[in-house]
Amino acid sequence: MSENFQIQTFDEVTSTNDLAFKLLAENSAQHHTIILANSQTNGRGRQDRSWISPRGNLYFSLILQSENFSKVTDFSFLSACVIGDVLRLYGIQTKYKWPNDIMLDEKKLAGILLQFQKINRAPTLVIGVGLNLVSAPDYAASLATHKITREDFLQKFTEIFSAYESDYACFGFASIRERWKKNAYKIGEKIKLSSGASGVFSDVDTKGNLLLLEDGVEMKKVAIDEIL
Repeated sequence: MSENFQIQTFDEVTSTNDLAFKLLAENSAQHHTIILANSQTNGRGRQDRSWISPRGNLYFSLILQSENFSKVTDFSFLSACVIGDVLRLYGIQTKYKWPNDIMLDEKKLAGILLQFQKINRAPTLVIGVGLNLVSAPDYAASLATHKITREDFLQKFTEIFSAYESDYACFGFASIRERWKKNAYKIGEKIKLSSGASGVFSDVDTKGNLLLLEDGVEMKKVAIDEIL
């Protein structure tokens, strides 16, 4: 574990994000605390969708506190890049699905959930991550054949996150955007979002919004603030 991070481990929780906010309110957690759980009874993803959380997979939340959050949604892209870089160390090539999923072989492998609020007057971002290390439903992917431990993954995650966090502090979203786009899922292809919007996924702009080409010319912007 990178020296700037602390980890608190629990057996069964409702969700690691819920527990992170509870511990923060009790002054029992702080900036760079990681809440790790063996299982979740009420794990969830974006827009309150259920995240199935059997034992053996990786469920954790990272707490960030700063007076200088310029755009909270940037951390969805940053976190995806960190996870992707960690997995590449194991020889696993993944894609990043806008705005917050990690894909492997056309199936969802991991999800990221951002929640922001002020705790004891401190602007606080909790980044929840669910990664299918050993099992997954039929419609999702897992890393069962790779034998990756939670401890080893988190060690690498904290080291790489620290590097990204430093770059982001100096250069902002520009330091993340191009890296994310290199591994963007279905960029250059026609897609349809759950909102009903469709078109060719042409780009992500400097604010993280998704740009769609319609009829090869018109561009439609899907605001990330309305999605996360």
